[in-house]
Amino acid sequence: MMKRPLVLVGFCYLLTLAAAVYFGPELSLVFACAALAGFLITALAPKTRAVGVFPAALLTVSLAFGGFYAYHQSQVEPAELLAGRDAVIDGTVCELPYQAYNRFYYIVEVNDISLKDAPRPLKIRISSQGALNVEPYSHVKGKVHLFLPSGGEGYSSRSYYASKGITLFSYLYEYENVRVSPPTRKPPYYYALKLRSALLKSIRSMLPPSEAKLVNGVLFGDQTSLSPQVTADFRAIGVSHILSVSGLHMTTMAELILMLLLFFRVPKKPAAALAGVGVVCFMAVTCFVPSVTRSGVMCLIYLSGMLLSRHPDSLNSLSISVLLIGWSNPYAAADVGLLLSFSATLGLILFSGQTAGYLNRKYDKIKKIGPLVRGVNGILGTTVWAVLFTLPIVILSFQSVSLAAPIANLLELVPSTLMMNFAAIAAVINLIAPQSFLAMPFALVSGLLAKYMLACAHWLAQTPFASVSASYGFVTVWLSGTVLLIAATVLMMKGRKLFRVTALLSLTLLLTGIFSYQLSMRNVTRLAVLDGAGSVVLTRNGRAAVIGCGGFRSETVGSYLRSQGVTKLDVLQPLTLTAEEAKNAAELMTAFTPDKLVIPKDGMVDTYIRKAVTQAGSVAPYDLSADTKLWENTEVQVRFDGTAAAARITSGGVSVLVCPAGAKLDGLPEEWLASDFAAADSIPKNADLLHPLFTILSADGETMRQDVSQMKKLNPIVTGGAGNIVLQIKDDGTLQLRRE
Repeated sequence: MMKRPLVLVGFCYLLTLAAAVYFGPELSLVFACAALAGFLITALAPKTRAVGVFPAALLTVSLAFGGFYAYHQSQVEPAELLAGRDAVIDGTVCELPYQAYNRFYYIVEVNDISLKDAPRPLKIRISSQGALNVEPYSHVKGKVHLFLPSGGEGYSSRSYYASKGITLFSYLYEYENVRVSPPTRKPPYYYALKLRSALLKSIRSMLPPSEAKLVNGVLFGDQTSLSPQVTADFRAIGVSHILSVSGLHMTTMAELILMLLLFFRVPKKPAAALAGVGVVCFMAVTCFVPSVTRSGVMCLIYLSGMLLSRHPDSLNSLSISVLLIGWSNPYAAADVGLLLSFSATLGLILFSGQTAGYLNRKYDKIKKIGPLVRGVNGILGTTVWAVLFTLPIVILSFQSVSLAAPIANLLELVPSTLMMNFAAIAAVINLIAPQSFLAMPFALVSGLLAKYMLACAHWLAQTPFASVSASYGFVTVWLSGTVLLIAATVLMMKGRKLFRVTALLSLTLLLTGIFSYQLSMRNVTRLAVLDGAGSVVLTRNGRAAVIGCGGFRSETVGSYLRSQGVTKLDVLQPLTLTAEEAKNAAELMTAFTPDKLVIPKDGMVDTYIRKAVTQAGSVAPYDLSADTKLWENTEVQVRFDGTAAAARITSGGVSVLVCPAGAKLDGLPEEWLASDFAAADSIPKNADLLHPLFTILSADGETMRQDVSQMKKLNPIVTGGAGNIVLQIKDDGTLQLRRE
């Protein structure tokens, strides 16, 4: 018989939902039927029925796949069919509004819509250029255009928002009659959102902007105000989980509440009950995101054990939490934060305590430094297993491996915990007694810790190969090999030493693959057309140049550069005069301090550029044309028409014409128009003048459906949310074209 049936069911359910997100609803239905057939076979066979594991696992898999398919058909697909249409909606704002990329965003529960075939319930995200005078549970009525989040099936933006119940995006026709009315009802969640808003403001009133943004990001998961640079730094060094409210945050808050109650001599059981109320409040204040709900349920089960004088089983608690989340919304598995939280928690439950105990027995020999040694050993035990258990998810989700993660977790984990404690106390005191001197000591300590964390993260992120790309084919082979190694270890294992050998062998194979790939890329020029970024990045032997930096944010370019081990640019060359490109260029100059900035003279008047230009080693402004020699046989030529600059890149005898939005082709030399490849983020004007072998279009699926029909003769290759297109050019002109 099974010792822990809940563990089997819970783990199978979550892992199956993760597979369902990856494979999509159609294949999920096929797998559900296959698993159901397997269940019937194993349930009828006496041997497998007696064991119970196989029938239970197969039935769970069938229910998970089937539940995902049913949820998609009933909730997601009917909403997706509305994309591309206009509608008049009357809805209730159900989350706090936020601002990003110079727009304002509102999550709205639709009460009434002019489209008869719209499903119910329906939750959408509305964006507008101007701010609406709304608060939580205000009513908004106006005309909107509905469209889908980017990406398709699998782990895309569309699936991520579906995990939050948001199936459609929209933008508001602000010139139409938009009516806003105050809330007609104020449920408990209204007060939780108001408290969240007040706490965020409380932190901002006590700390400088950069420190306040980090504290609010770590304590409340408010990542909308974090700068792209900070997010990139934390991701590059493998500590982005600190910015995602999860088990670490929930445990810290629960322990803080319990400690304070016991300090004031509240009896243990009433303290546990009050701490449970605090946990629910914290879950509400952090908006019940899946990772918070998972850790919150585990904390509540633990506190219930204190009330009932029982010791809860951690694995059962973890299983119950993911079952509840997955059952309510099968798309919850598309939230990478939940998968990371689950994996890290599983690693900690299984191995961190044993590892810390082993290190204590071996190294805790000197009494005077015993507490310090035990503290370091506890952090090491936590870090190692959290990193190892989350590594496959990090690789598949972010396509990178942080080699700085072990040391970064060691340097950042304790300060982040202390910062949360001090900031939470300061925020509450300041909320009760604004500008009180009682809050200042706690705010000061939390601010200093935030400043340390920012500086430490930036310093580590700038070290060479802090993060390396893992988007290569050998990574999939490594993951498959690791699974086989673990399976063989389980079958052969007679002791725990074999597990350690397996883990060490797997890690060695991964690092060997990464560095052997880096070695094979010596003296190879990589030209990457970034997906949805309006940018071409050239890299060679650790050096890099960025040609064009359009798109909504600079972080797409920054993440790619860091994944290639790049911390400093040779050349940065914006191609248009748009405000978005100027802002992105300024952020890239700050983050990567280019040796040379090549820019049209008119671009130097931009405020963002003027502020950041001191970060560049030299500036080369030009009127109509510029030629820049890069490395060996790589050169960039640009021709500016007053609005945008077309760029021709030649390397190893291969030529690529980069056509940013607004660039005119009719004045370019014939040699340019006949380049081997063309790259653009939209269909250029007079595209019929081009004669490339292939045209690489950095665009989403909607653009592809609308415009690719015009370019059939240009042999389009569309990124479409599926990844970057990379040309690998050797000095002898040998070329490899791949999607990354």
